[in-house]
Amino acid sequence: MNQRISIVLATFNGERYLDQQLQSLLSQTVSPFEVIVSDDNSTDRTDALLASFETRASFSVRRLKNKPALGFRENFLNAASKATGDWIAFCDQDDIWRHDKLELCQGFFTAEGVTQIVHQAKLIDGSGTQIGSLNQGIERTSVRPALFYDVWHTFLGFSMMVRRDVLNTLPFSERFVDYIEPKHLIAHDRWGFFLAQTLGKTVEIAEPLVCYRQHASNLFGKSGRRPTQGTDIRQKNLGYIEATRGMLGCIKRLPRTTEAHFPGFRREVALGVYAAALRQVEARGNIYELDRHLALAELVRLILAGHYRSAQNSRLRWRSVARDLAYCFGV
Repeated sequence: MNQRISIVLATFNGERYLDQQLQSLLSQTVSPFEVIVSDDNSTDRTDALLASFETRASFSVRRLKNKPALGFRENFLNAASKATGDWIAFCDQDDIWRHDKLELCQGFFTAEGVTQIVHQAKLIDGSGTQIGSLNQGIERTSVRPALFYDVWHTFLGFSMMVRRDVLNTLPFSERFVDYIEPKHLIAHDRWGFFLAQTLGKTVEIAEPLVCYRQHASNLFGKSGRRPTQGTDIRQKNLGYIEATRGMLGCIKRLPRTTEAHFPGFRREVALGVYAAALRQVEARGNIYELDRHLALAELVRLILAGHYRSAQNSRLRWRSVARDLAYCFGV
């Protein structure tokens, strides 16, 4: 049986680039089952562009309007909750999809135990000129096992396709704080990634299937993160602690039917991984409460005790070591 694809497109005052993205959806070699468009109370020509798109599309287009605006996190997740396809592809309003994005991803739908598909991207500027590439750590097309990635890793939403039943395991209202921006609940892509890599396998496609536009109005740049000043490191770590506690709590709340529905899910293994990750960020928090000369001694102690090793595979997390060394030396 063919598995159906729901594209979830969130818009907000997107008239400048939106038409190019909509045209790339119309040009797909494999048409989606439906496009769910959720507009966050735009005041420009976005509505008119969407109305024109709806008349041209050979597939179902369902339009939602948020009054008042929800913000991009709730906008995406609320729209995703309305999807009826088997897979959900998140879509940003200002990118351009390669014509065969859906076709290439569709080829992996029947792979056993796969819960998400991710891919590389090209970087383009406001005029559409390529200015770089974004491989997101994907070096070759492969299948990664459940819980392969660092628990605080993610892929950018436009590059992800997630099984809809993954997002149905827990209400999105129950998600935890965003470790990147702790004043908000976790963003749609990080939420989807967390659930998908916990419940099953990830397909990595080593091809750039989206042109990811970089411009002044981007909510996030190519890293998906905003820089944090050294003086904020204590507060940042508290956000990671709270988020990781939330991850652990979500695993504990997953229904007992989850194992039957996702055979690749191992509850006890997942609980162990997220508990180990929580111990790591809690231990690192001790460093930031000490004077810098004492913090260095604590850092060495934590390295020797294994607190800088990945919760999944025990590899040393060099970036975390480097970050905390920089803190100890006041860099």
